[in-house]
Amino acid sequence: MKKNNKDTKNRPILILKTFALLFFVFSSFFLIYNIYHLEKFKLRYIARIQDVYSYTRRFGSYYNNTPEVYKAENHYKTNNVSLIVNTASKVKTLSSGIEKLRSQLNKLTNNNIWTIAVFENPADYAHFDPIRPEYLTQFDKYGENSVMHRIVQREGLANTYQSFYGCNIKLTESYVETGSKTKIRTLYYPIYNNKHLDALVAVDIKNNILSKCLQHYNANYLTVLNSNKKGNIYKVKKLLPCSQLNPIYIGINLFSIFKMVFFPALILSFLSIYFKSYLIKKKHAIQRDHMTNFYRRDYYEKKLLKQRDFNILIIDIDNFKKINDTYGHEVGDDVIRHIAIRINNCIRKKDIPIRWGGEEFIISFPEMNRQQLYFKAKKICQSIASSPILELNITVSIGGISSTNIHFNDVYKAADKALYHSKNNGRNQYTII
Repeated sequence: MKKNNKDTKNRPILILKTFALLFFVFSSFFLIYNIYHLEKFKLRYIARIQDVYSYTRRFGSYYNNTPEVYKAENHYKTNNVSLIVNTASKVKTLSSGIEKLRSQLNKLTNNNIWTIAVFENPADYAHFDPIRPEYLTQFDKYGENSVMHRIVQREGLANTYQSFYGCNIKLTESYVETGSKTKIRTLYYPIYNNKHLDALVAVDIKNNILSKCLQHYNANYLTVLNSNKKGNIYKVKKLLPCSQLNPIYIGINLFSIFKMVFFPALILSFLSIYFKSYLIKKKHAIQRDHMTNFYRRDYYEKKLLKQRDFNILIIDIDNFKKINDTYGHEVGDDVIRHIAIRINNCIRKKDIPIRWGGEEFIISFPEMNRQQLYFKAKKICQSIASSPILELNITVSIGGISSTNIHFNDVYKAADKALYHSKNNGRNQYTII
């Protein structure tokens, strides 16, 4: 009972220690896991932006190969794409291509495309998907060598037709759009033919595309990446291709790591202690006799059969059958328990007590000579006889042997013979050979 009480008292400390270890290990591995995925996400995100650029550039080929049709001044709408014709003229019907472009870009940006607009130069007409007041108010101002050209000059997209490499496309810094109050970044792509700016493609992308992509990635890979500038234990800062301002930030917050790890570590701590306790009990039940806490004969005998050097005592309770017959088996069991306690108090931790039979015990002593074995037998015999057990005067008889290079069966026969010598000489004795 004392051992069980001690285990119960120590269990919270053991759980706390296990939790601290698991929490540290899990946190470390989870941090490394997130750092690995941060780099992986960064490369994947930049590749995705490059794909956005690539699909937008492909629109130039579609634009150049689309035939023109005559349209009167009016507002035309095909599905979500609006065509505003300010001056009756021949126009390119780009609705189908704009819809396909939006579909592709939405796949790449998790549906974060705000508006796609194609402005002609001069501004006789323009396409919008969808039409929004913010663009309509500006569209009337667009004309030959006007706002559209200033955008091209401002974003460094003039004469991009002369370059085989480099950015013939530009992603602006993030800004809040007047009117809608939506924070966006605009992707500009000028379409030149024969050194003349024919059209300007503007793709408005919601600025929360990064956070949305991170949410999607975190859900898929169980990571805790974020787009915060501050408060991270580890972060990267990266300019997107064809962008000069507003770099993206991808980081890992330590609190997020701890929050993800806390409950799994806590649950595993309880489970590990439970299973450890279960295995100890299972092992104890296999190895130990439940009444005396000594080793079971069926468990330890096979170990003795492999030994060749022995210092053993066989201990038998005197007149035990009479105790059982007179006082009952319950009292007999209590006597065995008390004797086991007294024996255990006389031996060392490294000594091996075995319940060999009902009232018979074998004690194996490693690293002991014959004289020491003799004094050990004397101590056990005197300890049991020193005071009554359950108000009964109980004694034991002991036989022992100290020998080397001998089989256990021969050792047992010799020790058993010494035991009967003690019994035949009046009991409460010990005989060592």
